[in-house]
Amino acid sequence: MGITQPEHSSGDEIADGARDAGRPEAAAAASDHAVDALIASLPARLHRVTARQARTRDALPELGGCADDPALSEAAQRVWDAERATSFVLAAQYRALAALHEFEGEYEDACELDEVETLRAALGLRVTRSAASWRLRDAYQAVNHFPRTLENLESGSMPSAWFQKMLKTSQKLSESARRDLDAVISTWSTDISPERFFTLLRALIEHLAERESRPDPVAALERTVELLPGAEAGTGTLSITGPIPEILARWKSIDESARAVQAAQRAALRDGTPIPHDPDGVVRETGRALPLTRLRYALIDTAELDVDGVAVPAERFRLNVTVPVLTLLGASDQPGMLDGVTPLPPSMARSLAGSCTVWHRVLTSASSGAFLPLPADRVTPTPAMLEHLRLRNGQCAVPGCTRPTSWASECDHIEECLRGTPGEGGATEVENLHLLCWQHHLDKTNGLLDPTRLPTQAGKPGRSRWTIGRHGDAVAVLDDLDHASLEMVELLTAAWTGFLRGTHAGSPATSPNSPPEHPADRRVLTTQVAGEPTLQTQSPPGPPPTATTSRGETPPPRAQLPELPPEGWGDYGPPPF
Repeated sequence: MGITQPEHSSGDEIADGARDAGRPEAAAAASDHAVDALIASLPARLHRVTARQARTRDALPELGGCADDPALSEAAQRVWDAERATSFVLAAQYRALAALHEFEGEYEDACELDEVETLRAALGLRVTRSAASWRLRDAYQAVNHFPRTLENLESGSMPSAWFQKMLKTSQKLSESARRDLDAVISTWSTDISPERFFTLLRALIEHLAERESRPDPVAALERTVELLPGAEAGTGTLSITGPIPEILARWKSIDESARAVQAAQRAALRDGTPIPHDPDGVVRETGRALPLTRLRYALIDTAELDVDGVAVPAERFRLNVTVPVLTLLGASDQPGMLDGVTPLPPSMARSLAGSCTVWHRVLTSASSGAFLPLPADRVTPTPAMLEHLRLRNGQCAVPGCTRPTSWASECDHIEECLRGTPGEGGATEVENLHLLCWQHHLDKTNGLLDPTRLPTQAGKPGRSRWTIGRHGDAVAVLDDLDHASLEMVELLTAAWTGFLRGTHAGSPATSPNSPPEHPADRRVLTTQVAGEPTLQTQSPPGPPPTATTSRGETPPPRAQLPELPPEGWGDYGPPPF
């Protein structure tokens, strides 16, 4: 419906009309007219959404077929009440998270500028930075793009699962299209079935997506490469998403190359010629060509990237695989750790260590598992210092950040290093250094993050206190530990305790607090190694007791344990512990 202006209206009348349009009532009326026009332009099935029967709390027992059972009816109504409470709590969380967002404009533009609000949200939600980022995005869109349906969620009329599904499936829409989606869905009846709601939701999203002007649909398709955890221990998944013509063309190229290599391997086995693509000698050993799945992986693994002349800097860090010594010896099944984050099966850790020509010894505290610091007095961190920082923090040192330090980290002084002013500022030493991702390093430089290194005892794990944002939110974090060292200390202590008691390797361990039947029943173990002194327990004063064996030989002297104290020997047995 159009509005026509009288042909002879005066300038004052026009000005008054402009003032009326600027009033909140006029803006709301214009918005309502726009919503009515939008709904009228949709197919009837997308805006005339009603239910045949109301779904209320009192009608729930009848709808669920449990009206004759008071206990089941009451339980069903409690579930109804719990869902309404969940909807209210979810709406309150969205509003609280949206209040943390201080940037005016598109959320997608703001998330690249400042991550302090993400860290603050991660502390409140007690999740990682990446998870908090997604929750912040949902909260921002819920408050700013879906205000009408958020009110329905807050009142409990819209189920929480429906609202979250709407947020998730509408990510491909623009901001204006999300507001249109909100306006239309707010008119739908919430008494319809969930199956019908989700079906109509998908149809409405596709309809709004088609209405948006996209000059090049192919260019708007997602193109991503992601590293994901694998289904089995010690594996990872490389996920590549893109337009199906490009993905299919790349797949055909890799697949055809793998088939050609497989045919060449079979021909080489038949003719006795050198086998292509067999660096590990698997084909020669087994007498069979590699499967296509493994050949495709080998081709991708050995492919070189064409960066069009761009200089790629050399890697600042090596890829660290930390393996306990006893695991290398096969005396323990403690897993190895890849970059301090990803556990590796013991067999894989031994295989990787066996194929390396250079090993780096890492010392840890036996009592706490903390990585022992290395001394330094240089302004520029040494490679050894950087390696220690990598061990101490496998991920960005900022609490909640999960970016690995082996990829794009930057070394930073916790207390600023004042160059050109000797004796002032923080020293370039391990305790005053940490590794940050570039975004959080920038936030720290801008004063949005303020770390402080806390004093700790020697050999104990270090701690840092972080003040986040301008409001002074603070949290203390602990350095990474080598938990395998703690386990190794317990194993070695138990083995040494058993040796002192005369137990043999592989025999069942006895409780350190259980007294022996008779002190004379324990024999002295004497171990003689070529070139090594003899290890023998000390006998008590006085002549040792003697006994004669069946062969007439005199057995070795017997050790007598000290008297058992009333409180027992503790976890590690008798002295010297």
